[in-house]
Amino acid sequence: MRIEITPAVVLPDVSPLIHLAAVDCLPLLQEFGRVVVMDVVAFEASADYEKPWARQVAEWLARRKAPEGSQPVAVVTTEIGEAYRLARQADPNFRLRNAGENAIRDWLVEMLPEIGGPALVVYEDSKVPKLLRRERLHEVVVAATTRALLVFAEERGLIQSAEDTWSEIIDRAPSANPRSDVSVMRPMRAL
Repeated sequence: MRIEITPAVVLPDVSPLIHLAAVDCLPLLQEFGRVVVMDVVAFEASADYEKPWARQVAEWLARRKAPEGSQPVAVVTTEIGEAYRLARQADPNFRLRNAGENAIRDWLVEMLPEIGGPALVVYEDSKVPKLLRRERLHEVVVAATTRALLVFAEERGLIQSAEDTWSEIIDRAPSANPRSDVSVMRPMRAL
């Protein structure tokens, strides 16, 4: 008997949002579970409409309602995110290094036991797996690159081709790393 577990899909950095927005694939995230975006990540990805794809991310976050048969999107308020928002109001050039990663670490440590299921962390920042290992969260979460998420989507029949979609991301989003791997870190403990 196969058991389907619907995880929370957690986004610790802006790159997956921006790159999926570039090819109109943000709703794919909702096909894998309830999407959780840290407020600092949502702010960075959508606050400045001069940035590529920020408007698309902002509109997707604003809808938050799930398309038929898929999961909702939650923007989680964090202490780090609120401090960052206030600092940016005072100084629009203010940057807080690793804010998204720190917010996600705090949220996963505090909330993972409460969400009642696993978490799928979708990332492009190579620091994320290191952070998960350091905090011993790698024992209970699945971490996958955006490119790996596309492979999962192809396997589920949600997109025609993961490689074609990734190539389209490379063409449209200059920040996408063409050498990004299909990388998945599976939990060490049973969920």
